[in-house]
Amino acid sequence: MTRESECPIFSFAIVADTHLTRNEILSFEGSDASGNRLGNLYNDLIARVNAMNPAFVVHLGDITNPVPVSPDFSDSAKVFHKASEVFSMPYYLVPGNHDVGEKIHPALPKINDEVSITKRAIDQYEQHFGQQRYSFQYADCLFLVINTMLLNSGLEEEQEQWDWLAQTLSDNAEKRIFIFAHYPLYLSARDEPDYYDNIDEPARTQLIELLAQYPVEGYYAGHVHNFFYNYLNDMHQFVLPSTGIIRADYMEFFRAAPTREMGSFDPDKLGFFWIDVFADRHVPYMIRTNDKHPYRIHSWNTTASTVTADLRLPWCEEVDIPTPWGLEIFERKHIRNDYPLAALWEMGIKDFRIPVYDLLNPRISDRVKELSTLGHRFTVVMFGLPNEERLGALAEHSDGIKAVEVVGLFHQWPEFAAPLKELRQGSDFETYLHAVRPEVQGWTTTHGMHVDLTDEVDWVLSQADLADAVDGFVFGIRRDMSPLDGYTAARQCLSGTNYKPQLHVPSVDMFGSTEPNDVAGENEELARVAEATLLARANPDISVVIDNFVEIDRGYCTCHGLVDRLHNPKDGSRVVRSLNTLLPQQLKDLTGQETSGGRVLSADFDGGQALLILPNSSPASDDLTDNLPDDFSNGITNKQGVLVNLANGEKVNTCLADVIETRAREKTPQPPALLLFDD
Repeated sequence: MTRESECPIFSFAIVADTHLTRNEILSFEGSDASGNRLGNLYNDLIARVNAMNPAFVVHLGDITNPVPVSPDFSDSAKVFHKASEVFSMPYYLVPGNHDVGEKIHPALPKINDEVSITKRAIDQYEQHFGQQRYSFQYADCLFLVINTMLLNSGLEEEQEQWDWLAQTLSDNAEKRIFIFAHYPLYLSARDEPDYYDNIDEPARTQLIELLAQYPVEGYYAGHVHNFFYNYLNDMHQFVLPSTGIIRADYMEFFRAAPTREMGSFDPDKLGFFWIDVFADRHVPYMIRTNDKHPYRIHSWNTTASTVTADLRLPWCEEVDIPTPWGLEIFERKHIRNDYPLAALWEMGIKDFRIPVYDLLNPRISDRVKELSTLGHRFTVVMFGLPNEERLGALAEHSDGIKAVEVVGLFHQWPEFAAPLKELRQGSDFETYLHAVRPEVQGWTTTHGMHVDLTDEVDWVLSQADLADAVDGFVFGIRRDMSPLDGYTAARQCLSGTNYKPQLHVPSVDMFGSTEPNDVAGENEELARVAEATLLARANPDISVVIDNFVEIDRGYCTCHGLVDRLHNPKDGSRVVRSLNTLLPQQLKDLTGQETSGGRVLSADFDGGQALLILPNSSPASDDLTDNLPDDFSNGITNKQGVLVNLANGEKVNTCLADVIETRAREKTPQPPALLLFDD
């Protein structure tokens, strides 16, 4: 649930790079029997945005595909306007390079009437689409539209824009400011080389320094047809996906076969942005074209406890992108993949687990600091005691570190006590010991203390020197135990002490199956993730780590994952998103029970009760009332509530008795569901 269900002051939508082509004319006029994909996508987008009813819509450029010198430019502009008339709110347009011509760059060093931005192209744009630069206001916010193709051009319109921009910012310095442009300032780093996909120097630095003098909250750009995010000078810079075409060169980000049309069509990556503006912040959501799931959440917009995602696989990797334009075909173009971050935000996950290596790598270290500023917290894991370099890295990143896991064999723990005591006394983060056994194998499945190995637990608790050295211990909840049962047993193991458990709920396993027909395995994984998510919400004082963020379909250890290899959402992602959206901020009295129709977990909250219904984790009696506690059968068994399918968001009014009876008859396990009751 978002910050106490706070409502935004207003919301607006942003689209980018529609690239309507000459063929769209027939489609829009209704005389093309087969229709056209881009036109259909644009029409669907308009209907969807209208239904959401934003205050206004902004288009970030590359409105049509014909370049300014094309004979089709004028007709395509008319067709775009006719299609866009359906919008029921103001529609603000930003010029793109397909609309006014390419920027000047080393391979295009001077004005070229056939390719680059020109005075003629600007005039033509303004004739068909309106002003190339302007501002508008809404609810005490200032919105600025700029023409980034002008930058470094030397045209007299460039200096006119600089003067106008500086004056407009100065005149509105007390307002919240948003910038809309076609070109991004940069993709991965402020000092990255000049690329086809960013603003070249010296204009990049000039613009950054100008904007830094004013309260600019957001800089939104298009052009690259893919998602990117950067944070600089308290300004959020987003690069939006296209509404209809993926830039296929960026498919090099993924260790997977490309999607349709050599990667240029992936409906999971197409879409638009929805922006909620609050009194103290704005929160952007990426709305995917083919994802009609009704629930939205963002990690920025929740203060509730969430699961911790283990980021064992690369999560901000740089990849050499073979862009076929500009100078890139003669150079290297190393760009960070931000799709993992987008997927985590989309689920509302705030806490991440990373290896200490990420703090030692300067590029990843900067990203950790950047995300820490935004409220993300990191659990850092390392094998053995930290050396001086690692201690320095922990101190440097301490503002964003939630906990440190020190991994070691049991016989090493006594010698860890004194150094860890010193670390703990000088740090604000928590410290946990994480057990591994000789001949380490697996992912995290066999790691950590186990509640059934009582001899190990007893030995650990007998080590008096550890009491001042660590906050607790990592417990691994093996696949044959439910997360809640594992948590309850871990608490029992540590009863009478001041230690806390940190729970690892593994789904990655040796030689597991990720075949599409492995329905039982996928449902088991969904159930573990759903239960872990509920457990984390009900116990904000502990960390609950899940290890199956990304599908692993190769190697020795595999899982179905919350997202696929392209970082597109799967049912696991939608389940976590639904729970983090629907669950109240605080839960209490979490209990679990096996029934004939599924495992039922119950938690109370102020004003109601939430029941998470999962496939059975163990055999249960056929009699419903024999398997539910008295307060279930006497209190809510037949009470009407709202049942939400967490995978697709569909809702029905029903009662627990009917849900259990229906699920008991089903031969195929059903996805996790949440049944909500009001008092």
